[in-house]
Amino acid sequence: MAETGIFHLSPWRGAAAAALLALAAWFPGCSCVPRPREDARFREGMRLFLVGSYGPAAPLLREFVREQPSSPRAAEAHYALGGIALHQGQTPEAQARFRECLRSAPAPNLAAGAAVGLARCHFQSGAYAECQAACLEILRKDPATPRADEVLFLLGEACERLGRGAEARGYFRRVADEFRSSPWAARAEARLGGAPALPPAAPSGSFYVQVAALSSSASAAEHARLLAERGYPAAVSSAPSRAGELFVVRAGPYATRADAERVAAKLKAEGFDVLVKP
Repeated sequence: MAETGIFHLSPWRGAAAAALLALAAWFPGCSCVPRPREDARFREGMRLFLVGSYGPAAPLLREFVREQPSSPRAAEAHYALGGIALHQGQTPEAQARFRECLRSAPAPNLAAGAAVGLARCHFQSGAYAECQAACLEILRKDPATPRADEVLFLLGEACERLGRGAEARGYFRRVADEFRSSPWAARAEARLGGAPALPPAAPSGSFYVQVAALSSSASAAEHARLLAERGYPAAVSSAPSRAGELFVVRAGPYATRADAERVAAKLKAEGFDVLVKP
């Protein structure tokens, strides 16, 4: 499973793609004529980012912004690098990239995406009050933001961590009721309950649900803590990889693959990237 994180989820990536695709300047047919090398690095880096190939995307985008810091496309590259860093659990790097994106005076959609990215950085680092404040500020500045469903869901999660259960449910209910076609709506419904009871862990079982594989042991421990808070039997183990040691976060073990698949389905509905093993 590629290195992943608890918050860089498929809906997040979809929203990121929407923000970037709204900026048509880097597609064929644009009126500008970029330098061929600049165009090739930027295009390939963004293409890889949008399909989830973060490892090869990052060096191309880093080289691009290092050599072309004043390019009108630098904001997009910083935004993508922030998303990659957040996905990999590298919160300080993600914050720096999102802030650099905002300093570049990006288009409104991209600015909104960077602001949401910063709010997610607060959440991922355990600064839930700061996350809540950032989300409320996003909604205050633009109540009709196209990221409202994601921001409200994140507000619900932050309130949960702050022990404000009723407030959290209110935000999840808004997502479920006001954004029925959004992928965040299904996750909000899952958080509101009503799902059947999940199978219990089986100490002698051999089936696990992998949730993340991170380069940081601290990030892995935080991911496991969040899983445990939601009632999942969470554990962290280490595994070698070509890029170095990875820390694998998983739920389980479960007695049968069917049990693990049921847990995986619920985790996926809650917004996690999952993989059942073995």
